Amino acid sequence: MKHPEPIVCDPADWACIQKVLAGDYDSFEELVLRYETLVYSQARKAFRNETEAEDFTQDVFLKAFEGLSTFKGRAKFSTWVFSIARNEIIRRYRKDHPEIEASLEGVSAESSPDSSSTQESNLMEKETNEKIRSLVDKLPELYRKPISLHYFENMSYKDISENLNLKMNTLKSYIFRGKEILREWLKKENETGKD
Repeated sequence: MKHPEPIVCDPADWACIQKVLAGDYDSFEELVLRYETLVYSQARKAFRNETEAEDFTQDVFLKAFEGLSTFKGRAKFSTWVFSIARNEIIRRYRKDHPEIEASLEGVSAESSPDSSSTQESNLMEKETNEKIRSLVDKLPELYRKPISLHYFENMSYKDISENLNLKMNTLKSYIFRGKEILREWLKKENETGKD
C-alpha cells in the first residue's frame, strides 16, 4: 500500500485549499482572512505606507491564488504565503532602488580604469565607498556581517550561509534588510546635506 506524502499544512487550511482547487473559489477568502494580517504587517515594515502595503497584500494573495496548485502541503500555508511576500518585497526593492544596489556592488568591484575616469571621479568614488563602509560598520551585527562578507570580501551567498551557519533565505533577508537600512541612512545624509 502506497503511503501519501505527509501533509504539514494546518488541516483547516488544507481543507480550504482542496475546496478552492475543486472550483469553490469563494473558500480562498477564508485563507485571506486568516493570513492577511501576517502579510500586511510585513508589507508595512517594507513600504511604510498604508495604501502601498494594502495593494501589496492583495498582490501577494493574488499570486498565492494563481500558484495554489503548486502548493503540496509540505509546509504551513502561512510559511508559503510569507515566502511569496518576502520574495516579492525583494523583487520590488531591487526594481525601485537600483542606486543602492549599484553603490554597494561598486564597493566590491575593483575600480576598473575607463577612458572617461578622471582623478576627480576616482576621488568621489573613493569617498562614496568609504561612506558606505563607515555606514556598514554602524549596522547591527546581524546585518553587518553578511553584508561585509558579501560586498567587501566577495564571498558568495552559499559560502556566507555556511560560514555564519544561516539558512539561505535567512541570509538573503538579512542582506535585504541591511541594505534597506543603509538606503534610509544615505537618504537622510543626502537630505541633511542639502540644508
